[in-house]
Amino acid sequence: IALTDYKNRFGSKHFDIPYRSGMDKKVLKSFFNKWNIDIEFVQFSELINNLTNYSKEDFFIYTSSEDINYYYKSFIEDVVCYLELMNYKVIPSYKYLKCNNNKVFMELLMLGLSSITPTLSTKVFGCLEESHNIINTFEYPLVVKSSAGASSTGVFKANNNKQFINAVKKVSSTKSLKNDIHDLLRYFRHKAYQKESLYRNKYIVQNMIPKLNNDWKIYYFYDKVFIFYRPILKKNGFKASGGGYDNYLYGENAPKPEGIFDFAKKIFMNFNVPHASLDIAWDGKNFYLIEIQFVYFGTAGIPYSNGYYMEIDNKWTYVKEKLSIEEVYANSIIDYIKQ
Repeated sequence: IALTDYKNRFGSKHFDIPYRSGMDKKVLKSFFNKWNIDIEFVQFSELINNLTNYSKEDFFIYTSSEDINYYYKSFIEDVVCYLELMNYKVIPSYKYLKCNNNKVFMELLMLGLSSITPTLSTKVFGCLEESHNIINTFEYPLVVKSSAGASSTGVFKANNNKQFINAVKKVSSTKSLKNDIHDLLRYFRHKAYQKESLYRNKYIVQNMIPKLNNDWKIYYFYDKVFIFYRPILKKNGFKASGGGYDNYLYGENAPKPEGIFDFAKKIFMNFNVPHASLDIAWDGKNFYLIEIQFVYFGTAGIPYSNGYYMEIDNKWTYVKEKLSIEEVYANSIIDYIKQ
């Protein structure tokens, strides 16, 4: 059962037609049918309001959403979480959906990787005031990230306490004239009342890897690995993401240090998922996982690549084969279910 949003969209696809329409459902269905697997597309609301019509023997795959303020994504999370609590077979697990456009939870999930790979020094906060207590312990430069957002939006560099506070205010502001006036009135009416923070959007603080010229994005679709190289352009400051897909190098044309695929595999195998998108940096000595997504991530690296890597006889081999996102996605789900 493939769960679609209220526009009947499923998944993310670069070069989709019409724009922002997701994967081609007819094409996707054909690749599942090729392996004698039947697929039914159902909207989230239709499913959850008629759940008795569906079997716990079925597998449930689903889309996410990047609607403004993530209102509909919140509904998707409710449905997927409930299905999992009721022991329906949800792929991937709800916790991986919660990572989607939620960098705070993503960082918390990544804490478990510290035993297998070097990790960035990361702190998470729920409001500006929470960081005041330890601001004098920070070592600059730092990167401040909003929890939501993609393509390097909501990401700022701070070289000192003043820049840090300004960056946090940008990513965490929750100012609302109506609500703030009501809260101010409570402050005057009630003795010892503490006003709400004006900066309550959660955010992340990380140490900065010095002198980076690029990073890599790797898509893992079960056993197929797509890679592209993202240079840091002057216009983007210190950020590689958001540089424009025509400025990246893909597949066998992407410069890559020895060991990057082994590093990505070690990360991917730590999670019980059919596919993932990994942002990886290298300081000349160590690899670092910058971000990881499991659901509804960008797929530009597939149409821009003329092939993918696979580990064959303990060696990473480039397979020159042009595939669609629908075929890559379907095969990853099928292989995952078989496993």
